[in-house]
Amino acid sequence: MTSTRTLNKSFMILAAIILLALIIRSYFFAGHIFSDDAYYSYLSVTLLNGDYNNYLGYPVFPLRIAFLGLTSISMMIFGTNEFATIIFPFLFSILSILLTYKTTRLFIDNKNTALTAAFLAALFPTDVIFATIGFPDLINVFFINLGIYFLIKSYHQNKTHLGIVGGIFLFLSMQFKENVYYTLILLIILFGYYFIKKRKFNHPVFLGILFIIGNYLIEGLVYLLLHNDLLYRITITNINYNYSFYDFFPHTAQKLSGSKNYFRNLLAQIFVINAKSFFLRRFYLFLPIVSLIQSYFGFKKKENGLLLFWFWGSTILMIAFTTSFTEYKPLDLARSWYIYPVLMPMVILSAIFINRFSKLIKIVLMVIYILGSLIMCFEYQNFFDIDNLNALKTFLRENPSKTIYTDHFTKYSVDLIRGYKEADSKRISGKDFEFSQIKTGNWILLNKKHIEELELQKYQLPDFNVLATGHFKQVASFSDFIFYEKLD
Repeated sequence: MTSTRTLNKSFMILAAIILLALIIRSYFFAGHIFSDDAYYSYLSVTLLNGDYNNYLGYPVFPLRIAFLGLTSISMMIFGTNEFATIIFPFLFSILSILLTYKTTRLFIDNKNTALTAAFLAALFPTDVIFATIGFPDLINVFFINLGIYFLIKSYHQNKTHLGIVGGIFLFLSMQFKENVYYTLILLIILFGYYFIKKRKFNHPVFLGILFIIGNYLIEGLVYLLLHNDLLYRITITNINYNYSFYDFFPHTAQKLSGSKNYFRNLLAQIFVINAKSFFLRRFYLFLPIVSLIQSYFGFKKKENGLLLFWFWGSTILMIAFTTSFTEYKPLDLARSWYIYPVLMPMVILSAIFINRFSKLIKIVLMVIYILGSLIMCFEYQNFFDIDNLNALKTFLRENPSKTIYTDHFTKYSVDLIRGYKEADSKRISGKDFEFSQIKTGNWILLNKKHIEELELQKYQLPDFNVLATGHFKQVASFSDFIFYEKLD
């Protein structure tokens, strides 16, 4: 009877956490942010329409076919609109909370710790915001974590079929994004440890490795047939680096150091940009530092070794591992959503730390966490300039019949917000584009930051200073987005 009552109480608390997660994610709804989600939405529409071509954007994005496929399914059900692009990120964000609870129970047989971990995941600011943004990171890492969950369960219960299920989820994750690289390295190290140190063949870990490598072989054969290139993913990844070189090392570090010295920039990237972005970022509510402290206790007591390996292995790889197969180029962690590969072990370790304290102190820590989460969610809204973006979206929807000329990147967003209606936007292309061909009364939408980035990507664009002449007048502006009307 006591066990049943405890189970019901845990279920009710978990249900309340899920409800809280639903409310806070709905309140801080971000939606389309006119960023990489523009490319994903366009590719999803072309996939839905059977016209998967004529794409201008990051070369690696079309390889994330599972995410595009999910978004296409959502568009098939809800229409080609903004709402359809965030259904699956929202859903998987909620599922991730449940997975956090279940995974914590595998590591720590304590319901209170598992509920604390679920609570931390439910209010983690980055996940709250990205639950309503059409990016693949959240879903990608959900499938990785789900794969890890089944591999651990397979080992505990000595059931091979659970290891196969885990391997399948790891296999699938690669079609959302490439973060399973980290998992593969960790699994290889772990397999080596069991085989050499403990003289044991760890079947679940081996299955995980097998399925990840199998993904490269199977998709390699598909790409060999389609593109005559067995290593097509690696080829495209290298092309993608050259396409957006300014987002990668050493260019990221040079902005900070002001130097072209390789080793100086390498130190700046790893220890200043990456380590600082990971451990001292306010958006993460300092949970990485809490995990670091709990790691000390774990090492000291020699407990939760696998969890510590997962956290520290993922952390070190994120901060210092190379993003290139030909050169040593660490990932730039300035983007806060890159936290996802280490979020699960970080949350679990933080939950263990919080549950070290008395009930009163634990409540105080939870209240502080709630307040910090709300503050950081508002900060995220400021960071993405959500108020201006919402006003811009309203303006676009209120003027569905206006022909708008803009660059191809901004065009993808305009078309999505207006539901890909017949009176769509038109692309301003080429250095020799003639503004005189624009008819009187038509609009031009300019975002200088978009233009600057497209020029870095080697796109040729015309001189937009012509908009300052008497032939055009400003109609409206929403932060960096400015509308002009052709007068004659």
